[in-house]
Amino acid sequence: MDKPLNKTFSMLKALLKRDWLKLVFWIAGVLAFAASGVGKFELIMQTDSQRETMFNVFQGPAMTALFGPMTVTQGKDFTAAAAYGTTMPLITAITFAVVSVIYVVNRTRKEEEDGIAEVFRSFQVGKLANTTAVVIELFVLQILITVVLAISIQLQNIPGMTSFSVNLLFASAIGAQSLMWGLFALVFAQIFSDSGSAKGATFGFLGLLYLIRMGTDTQNVNWGYWNPLSWSYLTDPYVKNHWLPILLALGLSLVLLVLAYFLEIRRDVNAGYIPEINGKDHASKSLLSFTGLTLRQQRTASIGWILGLFVLGITYGSMIDQIGGFVESSPTISKLFNIDPHLANEASKAASKAMIESFMSTIFMICAVMVACFAVTSLMRLVTEERKNRQEQLYAMPISRYKVYATYMIISWILGALAQFAVVLGIYLAQANNANAFSFAKVAAAGMSWTAGVFFILGILGLLIALVPRLSAWIWVYLGFAFFMSYIGNILNLPAWLNNFNIFHHISRLPVETMNWGNFVLIFALAVSFVLLGMVAYRQRDLIGD
Repeated sequence: MDKPLNKTFSMLKALLKRDWLKLVFWIAGVLAFAASGVGKFELIMQTDSQRETMFNVFQGPAMTALFGPMTVTQGKDFTAAAAYGTTMPLITAITFAVVSVIYVVNRTRKEEEDGIAEVFRSFQVGKLANTTAVVIELFVLQILITVVLAISIQLQNIPGMTSFSVNLLFASAIGAQSLMWGLFALVFAQIFSDSGSAKGATFGFLGLLYLIRMGTDTQNVNWGYWNPLSWSYLTDPYVKNHWLPILLALGLSLVLLVLAYFLEIRRDVNAGYIPEINGKDHASKSLLSFTGLTLRQQRTASIGWILGLFVLGITYGSMIDQIGGFVESSPTISKLFNIDPHLANEASKAASKAMIESFMSTIFMICAVMVACFAVTSLMRLVTEERKNRQEQLYAMPISRYKVYATYMIISWILGALAQFAVVLGIYLAQANNANAFSFAKVAAAGMSWTAGVFFILGILGLLIALVPRLSAWIWVYLGFAFFMSYIGNILNLPAWLNNFNIFHHISRLPVETMNWGNFVLIFALAVSFVLLGMVAYRQRDLIGD
């Protein structure tokens, strides 16, 4: 077609009609995740001693590797605003970068996979029209996110955070990163011929840059200017207030957009630039079974997730030795990690050990939510394959629906358990040389008990897939709720009954608490019951399609 941008605004209108509810949730997520914790920093850093303690903690290499470098040189200057500007940019930027990547790939490469692109191309839609509409929608969304986030911080009237231009700087860093990573995903969506590879490559690149900055930030902060991910916190909001990293992110975004256009205009629909590897003349024995085929389909993504969770465990484990002084600085911090405030006021070795135990149990709870996300992606392939009409070919062979359902479920359970064990191993190895190091048995017991919650969520998802497969994606809403309640629910003083809906709230927090075997058995039994009910229901319903 001579007009590659033909009907761009028609495509944009269609996108907005399809996505408006998701966009609302996206913007609301900004407020819940980034803005809600602003006032909490003021509560935990009211005195000079609290600021000094926090300063000493965050200038350590473990915290630098986790959040980025701190430019404040004196404890008295480490205000609530400085602490917020140090800890929040990177983690918030990564959160919304992940959402951008998923959105862009789903609206570009995935729609080619599903045959949607061929349909709208038949209506004289330009070759670049859909891509341009996606980019426009993404750009406008980031502007909205930036403005909403800046205003929400401004309205809280926190000392040191009353300048709208500085609040806008912080928010712009988040928006620019989200836009930039969406365009990274757009480039990878042109290079690879399937959405899974495009997402995997983008997330792999994001993870690589994160690991690189963990090393460079502890050596020389200026090296971060060569790392696009580091531009999120090199703005240094509420301290030095640099706009250059934002300009760099926007400039790179423009380059990525031009590159994506260049690549897309020169390829056919459904094609990529990395050719698919020809299969072997003879399949391996593992592919001769349905179980082997299912495992092979998930192999690459599973390895990436498990390695990533292992690194996350190491990162959290490296913080354990510093947590004593960190918790003692504020009762709010004690509340965040579910620590008895009386323990935080004691200077005994036993109290320090108890604080570390509370910290470790809370970290395991947060990591369990992430493990559940991984396990959910594994089980969701069951309904994804069905929507792509691949299950019809499968069921033309002598294989029962019971076996298909059970295979996907068992693999998801096993992968969830392996991922949780990776977290356990990472935390154990990182703290093994500390003065108050825990034994492997103690760490394993504290970590692996959370798999009951993961299995419960998989049971719920399996039941949704069997009964109402089109609503199966709502499991992500519940996981978001569980993460929110597990991460910051304790410091927001939310109603106790609300936390009862969080399955992870009902699991014993070893080693702080004694094991409640009644709750554990009940949760596990419910998970198994949901799986069995789902298996029966899946056998009875018709197959679905788009």
